Amino acid sequence: MIDAFVEGVRSLSQVCHLVIVVPVALTILAARGRWQGAVGAIAGVVVGGWIFAAGWVDVTDARLRVSAVAVAAVVAALWFATSERPNVPERLRSPWAIAAASAGVALIVTHWWRPCVGVELGQILTNTPSEPFRQLPAAAGFMLGVAIPVVLLSLAFVAVRPTPGALTKVSLGGTIVFVLLAASVVAGQHGEIVSRLFQWSQ
Repeated sequence: MIDAFVEGVRSLSQVCHLVIVVPVALTILAARGRWQGAVGAIAGVVVGGWIFAAGWVDVTDARLRVSAVAVAAVVAALWFATSERPNVPERLRSPWAIAAASAGVALIVTHWWRPCVGVELGQILTNTPSEPFRQLPAAAGFMLGVAIPVVLLSLAFVAVRPTPGALTKVSLGGTIVFVLLAASVVAGQHGEIVSRLFQWSQ
């Protein structure tokens, strides 16, 4: 698990992981940096990466587009739920709802990933389909390494403690960028984005 975590951290120099990191970071921004959103997002990255490695989900182009619409709607709902509007239902603004929504988004976007494979990740991707539970610690370690920028973003919110006005702007900006990113996936640009990232990582 430790070796996998170290490789996950080192692999951040390969920009192909931005396919996961950027949408998850935008989700945390949309949730105004709430710690419940950060915990849910990191858990979603770990579980989603393990499911990805196990090969349990077959992501077709049609499913990719549907998933992009779904996560854009969830992120917009997160932005609405964490606003201090009086008309927001209590069940939407609850810590559990924020954590679950963030986890769901992170879990889905891990399946947009086309990883740059190193030694540890290669072994994880090779062995997890046949022995998924035995490979869970290694897969979790690698995905935690990939999620380090998300962890740092969450800690930055705790350290800086932005003003309500700044939080509103950051949240709205993160939501808008996420929706635009999801729209590009719906428009069939996912393959182009992944190809560009692979080129940049060489």
